[in-house]
Amino acid sequence: MKVVKRPTILTVICVISFTAAILGFPTIFSPFIKKKGDFFPAITGILISLEFISIVGVWYMKKWGLRIYILTALLNQTLMLYIDNWQSYKLILPTIFIGLTAFFYNKMDNNL
Repeated sequence: MKVVKRPTILTVICVISFTAAILGFPTIFSPFIKKKGDFFPAITGILISLEFISIVGVWYMKKWGLRIYILTALLNQTLMLYIDNWQSYKLILPTIFIGLTAFFYNKMDNNL
């Protein structure tokens, strides 16, 4: 198994995304999410956890990390539209992350 060195730009975007994911955990307990329904905090928690896991995958230069991140970003945007909390600035970080990571996709490892 060949070890691929992570580019510096991916390190920077992963650290920023780790920070954003960690700061997103308190939203699980926000009154706004709780008011929307009993299952919305659980869905929000699952999406934030999947985002965190996918960033770890990208950190280790795994292709599955990007795949899970794209799925999580799409589901998260869909959830925000559904609960009427979507704002265009919430697309900035996922778009940058996906764009930069996709640029290095061919250098990533297929294995777990």
